Amino acid sequence: MAGSRRRSVTVVAVALLLVAAGWVVPRWWVQVASPTPTPVPTAALESARAALPGLAVVEPLPLTEYEREFFGDPWADVDGNGCDTRNDVLGRWLTTQVRDPIVNCVVESGRLHDPYTGHVIDFRRGPSTSAAVQIDHVVALADAWRKGASHWLPGHALAFANDPANLIPVDGAANQAKGAADAAGWLPPNRGFRCAYVVQQILVKDAYGLGVSATELATLQEVLGGDCPVGASSARAAGAGHTEAVGEEVMSAARCPHCRSAPVASSHGHRVFGASQERRDARVPDRRHSRLQRHRPGDRPRVRVPAAAPPR
Repeated sequence: MAGSRRRSVTVVAVALLLVAAGWVVPRWWVQVASPTPTPVPTAALESARAALPGLAVVEPLPLTEYEREFFGDPWADVDGNGCDTRNDVLGRWLTTQVRDPIVNCVVESGRLHDPYTGHVIDFRRGPSTSAAVQIDHVVALADAWRKGASHWLPGHALAFANDPANLIPVDGAANQAKGAADAAGWLPPNRGFRCAYVVQQILVKDAYGLGVSATELATLQEVLGGDCPVGASSARAAGAGHTEAVGEEVMSAARCPHCRSAPVASSHGHRVFGASQERRDARVPDRRHSRLQRHRPGDRPRVRVPAAAPPR
């Protein structure tokens, strides 16, 4: 009788271990396996390669006078849909979402396939947990300010800071490590996402008339000249551990004569331009960029240059 009882206990224990392993191992593997490289649509890659030589090479302004307030209140409801930009972005990217039962646009929990690290993050809203997922400005606000945005009108600056084409939810620690760095100072640790990341930066800078430093330009050229995974935009398989970063509708950012930034004065008093040596028009409209901003569904025009798109 005692032997039979011990065998039963052993069988139950083994069964429980197998169940636990079946639950833990897949989640562990998602975190440690090398993420699948993010494919960049051919049209997007070609657009970035065509736009890169036209970006003005500038001497970045010092950060001594930069203030985050230049870009307005963080995560303002710029599209008037009743939901702040942070929740708009979380709502577009996170899978298996749970929404607030009263304020439906507020994301209480969900799962993020982080493009910067390739890890999977289980997000839960709360004072001690929300920071695990942060919304990154792919072209950092301070970087934009240093390279052409410092003279923008308030409305244009606010629109840029909340433009979903320049926003990606990412691992909080990775976002903090990036800070305000450009591509020369920081690239995603997930090497399979670097080409998509660089393409996104170039399209955003081109559309908004922002410049690049000489070292940044060299990094962008190096990444674009490397082995960029090219392919048609396709939905990410659930649990694949990476995010489709560049959607089908990524298009070349048309040059807008009213959106070009004025050249940035160098520390030597002269102005530095790109290869064309053209003087950029300093006028900037007090509105969103007409070809870059992603709008909410409705009768307003669709985005023309979303440098990033969530999984579908």
